[in-house]
Amino acid sequence: MKKYIIIAFAALAASVACSKVETPEVQKEINFEVANALQTKATGSLYNNGAFGTYAWFTANPGAGSDHAPFMVNETVDKVGGVWKTSVNTFYWPKTGSVEFISYSPVSGTNGTADSNPAITQNTITYTGITAGDVDYMYADKATASKNVNIVNDGVDSGYSGVPTIFRHALAKLSFKIKANFVEYEDPTTHAVTKWDVTVKSAKISGFYTKGDCTLNLDTDAEGVTMPWKKPAGEVWTNLSGATPEQELVDATTYSSGILLTTDATDLMATASTFVIPQNLEASTQKIKLDVHITTHLSNGLVIEEDFTPTIDIKDISSLSAWKMNQNIVYTINIKPTAIADPNNNDNPNDVIITFDPAVADWTNVDAAATIQL
Repeated sequence: MKKYIIIAFAALAASVACSKVETPEVQKEINFEVANALQTKATGSLYNNGAFGTYAWFTANPGAGSDHAPFMVNETVDKVGGVWKTSVNTFYWPKTGSVEFISYSPVSGTNGTADSNPAITQNTITYTGITAGDVDYMYADKATASKNVNIVNDGVDSGYSGVPTIFRHALAKLSFKIKANFVEYEDPTTHAVTKWDVTVKSAKISGFYTKGDCTLNLDTDAEGVTMPWKKPAGEVWTNLSGATPEQELVDATTYSSGILLTTDATDLMATASTFVIPQNLEASTQKIKLDVHITTHLSNGLVIEEDFTPTIDIKDISSLSAWKMNQNIVYTINIKPTAIADPNNNDNPNDVIITFDPAVADWTNVDAAATIQL
């Protein structure tokens, strides 16, 4: 038996809908079309993060300063029979007015009861004391639809069926790759060949802030249209605390003797905190520590062995000044197996071949008197 929702409308001030659409007046159950990014039906990144939570507000007479009433309160939305819909209570589109939706993922708390983390109102989403790890915290753009609809015309023919629920990542995502800039070189003149074996025995990261807060706000323009979410300054979280202990990125099971590098990048092991709190990069804070062994096979048949154990500020290995919200950050560490740092980042070994600058110094006359006693 279908369940119909009867609501006593309370007056709540809120912003106006982003977009409003109309379709034929037929009674339809509310469902959702979800994605990780704005897309057409055939392209883009589909949402696959499991059940999510949604809040909704109804207004009978949309317009600046209109009244709103709670319609959904932290309802669980899940894929039921191939359709994204509320999985506990059933909701139908009202015949008048409009409904505003704010969704988040993953769902938390109790269905039908407002949760405190994130805390969601018509115009704010607040995360407090979140510790980054393996959870992909996401929030959706505010969506508005009106008059008993399930086909939403957003002006770009995206083909949405249901409430257009576009998710953004509240955290940043982090991964590392590593490669050698070169492992062999043939001198074009002498045709002598030099080879390098570059083995990464360890790659440890440390010092990330692991805990923080984030508040997102919605504003309206002069005509009362809701603007995109306003992120915190610099798109980094606030009240940062905690620090990631050293985490090994070289999988000892797969690479028991270390990773022998090639000129193709090798993925380093995913960290315990694949998702990281968005944060500014600071000197002597976020670090990577390498243990690298280089074997150089000289063209004269001799071999030299060298060990390097640098500790590097992550802020110094790229132009990034911060890990920002909704960023998937991939660091590719390039190791140049020579004993000279090249400020121009050239990959050509010819730049660091040992060369000579011969010169003859002027004679220096020295008087050396000697007395010989017979």
